[in-house]
Amino acid sequence: MSREAPSLELRTSFDHEPLDSGVMDVFSEWQEKGKLGFMDLPGDEELFRSAMEAAGIMRGRSSRMVVTGIGGSSLGLKALMDALSTDPPVTIADSPDSAFISRLESELDPASTSVTVITKSGGTAETMAIFISLRRWLERTGDSADRIVAVTDPERGDLRRLANAMGWLTLTVPPSVGGRFSVMSPVATFPAAYAGVDVRSLLKGAAAVTSDFRDLREESLAARAASAFLTNFKDYPVHAFFTYDDRLFSTALWFSQLWGESLGKKLDLSGREVRIGQTPLACRGPADQHSLVQLFMEGPADKTVTFVTTPSMDDAPVLPGGFEEYPSIAYLEGLTLDRLRLAEGDATARALEERGVPVSRLCMASLDAEALGELMMTLEMATVLCGLALGIDPLDQPGVERGKVLTYEALGRPGYLDP
Repeated sequence: MSREAPSLELRTSFDHEPLDSGVMDVFSEWQEKGKLGFMDLPGDEELFRSAMEAAGIMRGRSSRMVVTGIGGSSLGLKALMDALSTDPPVTIADSPDSAFISRLESELDPASTSVTVITKSGGTAETMAIFISLRRWLERTGDSADRIVAVTDPERGDLRRLANAMGWLTLTVPPSVGGRFSVMSPVATFPAAYAGVDVRSLLKGAAAVTSDFRDLREESLAARAASAFLTNFKDYPVHAFFTYDDRLFSTALWFSQLWGESLGKKLDLSGREVRIGQTPLACRGPADQHSLVQLFMEGPADKTVTFVTTPSMDDAPVLPGGFEEYPSIAYLEGLTLDRLRLAEGDATARALEERGVPVSRLCMASLDAEALGELMMTLEMATVLCGLALGIDPLDQPGVERGKVLTYEALGRPGYLDP
């Protein structure tokens, strides 16, 4: 991949100091130790080829795909498809909801549908429950083994054992890549490629951000984004992520998991209790101007807001006239819907700035696969950098484990029964 500077632009309403060189050194140390596997994904040709080959095989065997996964195994994929694919032939089943699964099975033809099951651990309860149901549905057509794909750890877990025993097509989640950092891996690239997403360009955009970081360090896009986000982290406990393009709202939901799960921690790296975190809030502009901005403007001064914008479509049609007698309508003549959308985004940002709300702007030069790769890798790296600057581990998620244990106890899973 050729080295190109990221086109994503960062602007803030406040000053922020470059990250401490010590944070950069720890980041580099973690990378050298192989703890930041997501950084290597844009250049992993073997993973890329395996995902592309599998997508080609499944397109030859099915016209639709159902993906079962949850959290990091589904949010990144949904972000890619909503941003980059129109009418994608992929449906995500990420909740064990009988009504939804029954409706899905009634609407699709099992003879022409493939099923992809994604869980790194190989035993995620929701994912495996949905998969078991879908596999039974597929088997109505007879031999369905050639239309099942398992994306999981390369060696460990019950799903890996089952897939090997059944002869299903398998793809690998690298052990050094956590679920919420896996969007550039086959977790998302395989089904996205099946849906027609230009995965090569996605990875190219991500690679531009990692190269920029390697070359510029504290002055890189990812480091500057981390510096901006970190400046308001402790004083503003809510981070509103406001996307002014409907195609990016699922990216805001993906960011919410990335930010909340990575940076909401009880203990720091030394084991000291710190109880730190910042609540992410996914917002959809301009719609949420009419539901949330009143709170942002006049409610508690506890929010920092990041606006994400895309440019107007070159061929966007202009609005017609004929309403000269109606001043509240007539002024719209000759404008485009995008002109209105962007004007509202800028006006809302400026209004918040006037009220003293710290505002960051991430301005995308376009909304294509390469630009989205830049945005997502920037946010992943900025999240890790913020975690290290705060002295916490941004890669683990111990707080979600207790709920899993109690669920397993309630359902009678072996090894989790009360003594």
